[in-house]
Amino acid sequence: MAVTDLIRSLRLEYHDSDEATPLLDDEQLERAIDRAVVSVNKDLKRGYVIDEGGGFSPNLEDDDREVLLLFALVVACRMVQAKTARNFSFSSGDKKVDKTKQPAYWAELARGYLAQYQQAIRERNPEYGGGVPDVTPLIYGSDA
Repeated sequence: MAVTDLIRSLRLEYHDSDEATPLLDDEQLERAIDRAVVSVNKDLKRGYVIDEGGGFSPNLEDDDREVLLLFALVVACRMVQAKTARNFSFSSGDKKVDKTKQPAYWAELARGYLAQYQQAIRERNPEYGGGVPDVTPLIYGSDA
C-alpha cells in the first residue's frame, strides 16, 4: 500500500474528482495521511512508518487502512473548512451568492468522520479512552 493509493481513496471518499482545481492538493493530503498515521499508531498501538518510497512499513493491514482513512478524512475536512472560512456572501440586485455556510458543513462532516473513527477504534482497542482523560470535578469550599 502506497501513500498515493490512499490519496486516491481520500479524493474518492470526499468527492474531489476535479483534477483541474482540486479542493486540496496532494501535499495537503499527504499531510492528512501523516497525521492519521500518528493517531492510528497511538490509538491502536501500532508502529506504522511511511518510508521514503511512499510505502508503509510494516505493510498496512486492511482494517487499519480503513481506520487510517477515516482519520485522514477528519484532517482533510478540517483543512477544507479552514480554506472555506474566508468565503463570502454577495448580492447584487436579484442575484445572491452566499458561501459563508460552507465551513460549517465541512465541520459537520469532520465531526461525523471523527465519530466513525472513534467507534472503529473502540471496537478494536477496548482500552481506548477517546482522547479525554477521566476527570473528577472538584468543588472548592465544600466539605464533601
